[in-house]
Parts: sequence; C-alpha cells; structure tokens
Amino acid sequence: MFIATFARQCIHSLAFFTHLSSRSWFAFGTGAFWRQVGLGWMICHAVSTAYAIQIQRVETDVFVSGDIVAQDDVKLRAEFDVAPVKRLILVNSRGGHLSASLNIARWLTTRSVTTLVVGPCLSACSLIFMAGAERQYATGFEPRLTVIGIHGPSLPLTGQMLPERAGEMLAFYKERMGDKYDADLLHAALYQMKDATGFVLIREMARNSSRDRITLHCPTAGTPRWLCTEYPRLDAFTLGLVTNIETVSLQLPDSMRPRMP
Repeated sequence: MFIATFARQCIHSLAFFTHLSSRSWFAFGTGAFWRQVGLGWMICHAVSTAYAIQIQRVETDVFVSGDIVAQDDVKLRAEFDVAPVKRLILVNSRGGHLSASLNIARWLTTRSVTTLVVGPCLSACSLIFMAGAERQYATGFEPRLTVIGIHGPSLPLTGQMLPERAGEMLAFYKERMGDKYDADLLHAALYQMKDATGFVLIREMARNSSRDRITLHCPTAGTPRWLCTEYPRLDAFTLGLVTNIETVSLQLPDSMRPRMP
C-alpha cells in the first residue's frame, strides 16, 4: 500500500554518481549536466529505497539533506517548533514525495525564512527552495554542481511522467516567481520531458562563468549537450528563482559535506 501511494505522489529524479579521475569524489546531477562538465556518469535508481531527510540545526540555521518522503513535512515542522529558524539550507537533494514537498513549501511561505541551495536541488527540492522569502545559492559544493533542477512529476520506479499532477506545481512556481515567471520555460520543464531523467537546469551564477550558467532544457539524461535547448537570456535571477545573485558563504555540517567515496 505504501509503495503504491508513494508511486502516485512522487516526483522522481535519478542519481548520477561521477568519479573524478584525479580527485575522485561523487556528486549528483543529470547525464546532460555531466556531459557539459565533461565527466563520465552512471545511473542509479534510488527513490524506491529513499530515506527520510536528514535535519541538522546550527543555531538559527536548519540544514536539510536527502530524499523527501511522506511525513517529512511533519518532521520539518517539528524542528521549526523547537526554536526560531532564520535560514533553511537545502543540501544535495534529489527531491522526492510531491505531496510532502508541496505541504512543506506552502507552509514555509508563511514563515518568512531565507532558503539556500548547496549542491544539487532537484525536482521536489526546488519547490521547497521557492518557498523562501529570500532565496540564494550557497557555498559547500563546487559551482558547477550547485544547480536547481525542475521537471514534472513521475512514477518513481518506471519514470513514467504524470502530467495530470503538474498543474499544482506550475501554480506554485508561478506564484513564487511573480512577474519574472516564464511560461514557455516552465511548460517545457513540467510537460515536455520524455522521462524522469530530463530536467531544466538552472545553475549558480556568482561563481560560474556566463557560459556555465546558461539555463538548459534536456528532455532526457541521454540527450547530448548540444541537443539540449539553451536559454541564454534566462538565469536564476531573471527567472525569479533567486532574489539575490550573490553566493552565500557558509560552513556545512560535517555529515553533509561532499565525501571521498
């Protein structure tokens, strides 16, 4: 019963583990994303065995990492009830459960917190990020690995897209982006992916070159970089994803830092 319910309500994204030849550490992204960086990749389906988010507090900062599963909205609310929270920092998340993520996002809009992205914030993670009153990228991962990825909901085991569930996501993005909302790009992100490996990728601005922060629409992980649609005039700020282009400097908890394999 749980698996069936989870499948109906989950945004699925794949983990792509990459080993650098000289520095050999791993991170998440998409196939086309890694080809842009010039790295090898392999696919690992992991949502069906996802763990609940990891939460760690440092004074008024709350760090969240990992896959979002059912009841994580309750778990996060409980943490906010412990003491005041000024910043919610999303670290290396592939996304996860759609209903839980939307519940978190809608609730966060009433809390006036700042949301920060460290490393990949993919799929449902981007909904939570957009709930922040102020939104920025932050340090902790390398610039090219610090990326927001948006795509539509899908079944977690098969990757079959579920366009009938995309409307509520679209409405939330539109509300949060305001007058910077780009209908064509969001329609591509939510309705024009061939499978759950496809993303619209919006990378960090301050630490990347202009070429490396071009917004891309890659309909599958197997789409070569040169066949992805480029949006050279659209970036995280012009799209209304971030409210400030500067990257926030912060120290990650030890348990959330990139590790050697």
